[in-house]
Amino acid sequence: MLVAGALLVFYSLFYAPWFVVSGTRTDLPPGTYNGMGSTGLMNTLMGGPWAWFAFVWLVISAIMGLAIAAVGRRTRRLGALDVLVLLVYAFYLVVAPNYLNLPGPTGTASGAFAYGFLAAVLGSVFIEAGARLPHVVRTHYEVPTAAEWEDPVDQ
Repeated sequence: MLVAGALLVFYSLFYAPWFVVSGTRTDLPPGTYNGMGSTGLMNTLMGGPWAWFAFVWLVISAIMGLAIAAVGRRTRRLGALDVLVLLVYAFYLVVAPNYLNLPGPTGTASGAFAYGFLAAVLGSVFIEAGARLPHVVRTHYEVPTAAEWEDPVDQ
């Protein structure tokens, strides 16, 4: 589950569409944006490279999820932090186009989430759930020797 979540986050960050913008605003170009494109769009809207911190965290979290699955350790709150980062993405990608519609030049802008963003949220939930699942403890069964067996006649 942890590996599936990490792979889903990777896929959604680089290949799947996250956000669709439509409208006639020149400062908010219409189109379909994947994870990297949405990060670039957020940087444009926020006026700085702040969204790259969130993007890098999502990549690091997916890498950590794969490493944790390989080692077999349990961790907490790795996927929960991903969901919080994705909530920040959602806030800025939904609020910013609406905020841009208030005053200013003519034109409108609207945005909608695509399946890639939902896949990132689902992958983050899988990372959290997979990191919390109890792992199977493998024990070695030792076969008793003949000297250790009890004779039923003696009892």
